[in-house]
Amino acid sequence: MFYFGYLAAQYPANYLLQRYKTARILSIAVIAWGALMLAHLGLKNFAGLMVVRFLLGVSESVVSPGFVLYTSMFYTRREQVLRTMLWAAMQGSFSIVASLLSYGLGHITNTALKPWMYIFLVLGLLSILTGLGWLFFMPETPNKAKFLSHEEKIIAVQRVAENMMGVKGYEWKYYQMWHAVKDPKTWLLLAFVFFTQLPNGGLTSFGSLVVSGFGFDSFKTLLIGLPSSVVSAGSMIVWGYFSMKHGNLRTWGMIVPLLPAIAGIGAVYGTEGTGTNKYGRVVAYWLINSYAVTWPFCLTIIGQNISGHTKRATTNIMLFMIFAAANIGGPFFFRSQDAPKYVLAITIILVCFCAALLCGIGLRVYMSMENKKRDRQFGELQTTEEKLEGMRFGMHDKTELENVDFRYVL
Repeated sequence: MFYFGYLAAQYPANYLLQRYKTARILSIAVIAWGALMLAHLGLKNFAGLMVVRFLLGVSESVVSPGFVLYTSMFYTRREQVLRTMLWAAMQGSFSIVASLLSYGLGHITNTALKPWMYIFLVLGLLSILTGLGWLFFMPETPNKAKFLSHEEKIIAVQRVAENMMGVKGYEWKYYQMWHAVKDPKTWLLLAFVFFTQLPNGGLTSFGSLVVSGFGFDSFKTLLIGLPSSVVSAGSMIVWGYFSMKHGNLRTWGMIVPLLPAIAGIGAVYGTEGTGTNKYGRVVAYWLINSYAVTWPFCLTIIGQNISGHTKRATTNIMLFMIFAAANIGGPFFFRSQDAPKYVLAITIILVCFCAALLCGIGLRVYMSMENKKRDRQFGELQTTEEKLEGMRFGMHDKTELENVDFRYVL
């Protein structure tokens, strides 16, 4: 139900982010999330739980596209990769904290509240406090950052202008929606996200069942899942660092991490029913989570290679709708009659990762060919005047299809 709310809210969420203050919208979403976490404490029936889960999806729908937009407003394209990886890695990092928190609070007994209530109470209050902090301290744009002097604000805007994508536009330009639809990058990204998030939906919901199928009890299964989050968060930070240092690793960051994921899921599939040591299968399962780094790299492609604020918002809408739909569909491959081995689901995950690998390669080849085509037609960007012209196009909210001086970062 969470992803149904996430899916339904994508268009209004991105429209609000485009038309109004991004920092303010993000703050309200985080506060709403915290309030909904606290609402779990008063639930009396299943219908109420479904409503709250749906509304949680609605509030969450703002966060990732809002972070992509906000990051692109303050950092250069080279800097955005590491920043995106850092905030994306917090999901995996907090999964570790949440698992340990759940493990500890789950053992509380003989109190007025049930153990699970403490989890929602703590997380809800933390979210509300964080949202209030954002509401009062997050600047809307670099030129409105109170912690910068007048000269520093000018430098901050000039830095972002070099992205040839502008800072923030509030007008919704409908022709840019068509630019998003006809762009091959859009469809390659959508296919890639579908083939990586379909497995994600299944593994997020039923990954613990796969591990328990190796022969572990519920508490050991919870602890065994922790290294998967370490692999996820750690690989994001490492890839982000090297991408900033060496550049043009964005599409490689979509391709290479799939290789250990394919090896891991292949090992889990290949050792089914062979009597292989269960801890060896656990290590293979941990490798699967390396695919998680591909998602923030998809977001950096949108933030750094799609210009025009309406076009970027439209691409975000399509991308996050596919993201939600795939996460909704993924769990259905884990059929009860296949328990505890779930061979069908594991097979589908393996096929999806291989298909995603081809999409990632296709995206890199397409953008590389487009750069070479533009260099042939319009010449390489060699003079300061050519770069300034590209910056002017970006500041006037033009798409990369209109800006002949725009070059894709790979």
